[in-house]
Amino acid sequence: MNSILKIIKTTFLGGILFLAPLVLLLIILEKGYHIIQKITLPIISHFPKVKILGLAIEEIVAILIIFLICVSAGLIARTTYAKKLIQRLENGILSFVPGYSFIKKTNENIMGLESNENLKVVLVPTDAGLQFAFLIEEINENNFAVFVPAAPNPWSGSVCFVEKKDIKEVDISQKEALACIRKLGFGSKALLKDKL
Repeated sequence: MNSILKIIKTTFLGGILFLAPLVLLLIILEKGYHIIQKITLPIISHFPKVKILGLAIEEIVAILIIFLICVSAGLIARTTYAKKLIQRLENGILSFVPGYSFIKKTNENIMGLESNENLKVVLVPTDAGLQFAFLIEEINENNFAVFVPAAPNPWSGSVCFVEKKDIKEVDISQKEALACIRKLGFGSKALLKDKL
């Protein structure tokens, strides 16, 4: 009974961690859309009332302005100053958000964004047998910090410190390991063939 409650709790918290940024993004876009619409309404009111694909001109202009703002923000984010600012934010504030670094790196990997720190997939021994883990960092030449994700929700798990001799390297991607974890191990036969 306790294990079922733990799975439900873990899955629920993982869902919140997954949905919170999406909801926040939708709220920001919706608020931005209304602000832009108020700004463009006086200008657009001089144009004829025409709809294109069911959207009024003011809605199309607002969407285009939001698109241009997002593209501009993306270009600004690539500058050295912005990267330093983001790094300070991540180190100072966002590092205290549980799972932020792991979620960020995982999303970068899934979206195909280049990351300087790709998490290496390894197997580590647990009480139940070998388990997928992500190599976080080397503490010294014989000890490593790893994140052992929970199934079916890899957003939660445990940070463990493992000796080098106990780490079994496997040549699979982070995306493949996460998919296997979410599927409760289905597909592991093909994934780990000739690797155990």
